[in-house]
Amino acid sequence: MKVFISLDMEGISGLAEWEDVIPGRRHYEAGRRLLTQDVNAAIEGALEAGATEIIVNESHGPMNNLILEELHPQADVIRGFFKPLCMMQGIDSTCDAAFFIGYHGRAGTGEAVMNHTLSGLAIHRLILNGKEVGEAGLNAAVAGAFGVPVVLVTGDTQTAEEVQADIPGVFTVAVKAGITGLSSHAMHPVRARALIRQQAKESLLNRHLVQPLAQQADNTIEVEFTKTQFATAVSWMPGVELVDGRTVRFRSADITTMMPVLQAMLMITGQVNKMITG
Repeated sequence: MKVFISLDMEGISGLAEWEDVIPGRRHYEAGRRLLTQDVNAAIEGALEAGATEIIVNESHGPMNNLILEELHPQADVIRGFFKPLCMMQGIDSTCDAAFFIGYHGRAGTGEAVMNHTLSGLAIHRLILNGKEVGEAGLNAAVAGAFGVPVVLVTGDTQTAEEVQADIPGVFTVAVKAGITGLSSHAMHPVRARALIRQQAKESLLNRHLVQPLAQQADNTIEVEFTKTQFATAVSWMPGVELVDGRTVRFRSADITTMMPVLQAMLMITGQVNKMITG
């Protein structure tokens, strides 16, 4: 049994603010250790359920945050930001199930810890086929394109509620509850890891209860940016339509072809932001 794990960092046990998750900040090294331990708990649960192959895709920030020498040795790792499927790089039709570990709520989700969608700097809202989605909803749709169910998501309580609405039947672990978006009421990491391990095992043993998200013949994604300059620059990409001052639209028959386009959008907005801010 092959399991794909996409990890983020904002939803990891005990982490509450940007100082915990940005390289070079004062609590980042401690955050990396907590991240590695949560991922290990998920791997251990997967192995107990009979997993024989595990692929971990680093999906936070620069996408090279794990402490590799402390990661469970049964896992293979995909690292680095420059990859066409972004947070879902490595998934394919040979995977039996997917886990999203340490995920966060979409931009504007109540007091979800460090809520944003792909880029807090650049993206205000992401609309997939008429429905606003966060990273979990978007990535679950990508998994569905390969026929893979997302059976487990860990993060805060707001994220758990969000994914339960987006992914029917998904197993969740709420390791904390957001208070203001930059603070949380957190379960002790040791207890949180025990729950992650347990739910990882249970979700795999009961993976038949969670279906891959259904695919559409035609897909539309709309990105509402935080600045008009971002939308203008991105609209110069072939196939991307400027809808209004801050919003662009892209259509594709295959949702997986949208991911490299979104990745390119993020790179463009990063360059434009440098021009704006000097």
